[in-house]
Amino acid sequence: MSRRAVRSIVTLLAVLALVAGPAGPASADHLPLDACSPSGDVCKSVRRVDGVRRLRIMLAADYFERYRLCVTGPGGSPVCHTYRTRDLGATFGSSIAWRANFPFEGRGDYRVVWKFIGGGWIGRALGFHVGPG
Repeated sequence: MSRRAVRSIVTLLAVLALVAGPAGPASADHLPLDACSPSGDVCKSVRRVDGVRRLRIMLAADYFERYRLCVTGPGGSPVCHTYRTRDLGATFGSSIAWRANFPFEGRGDYRVVWKFIGGGWIGRALGFHVGPG
């Protein structure tokens, strides 16, 4: 089997593993701040970086060029935007500043989901909590 065929199969398996996201909703205060696919080819994070909440996705290869990013705040209505991945040198991905791109709904739980264009989750949902202060 050629190297290209092996890479195509590995890529397909990684994407299929990511599509098998969670089946139902979960409270954001019980969701992780970061997660990687079982193969480690795709990692996501909703952590603060230098005081800014960043919604990041990192890819080992150029698996897809665009994706949907959805944030559901305490009000319960998701807000979604489409973003592009970029070539970052050794990896591909993007880093989106939450407050600059999504509405602040005050204190409470925020749930973040990455989706393929046309549907299907990219891995599991992540979440964070905004508290007092």
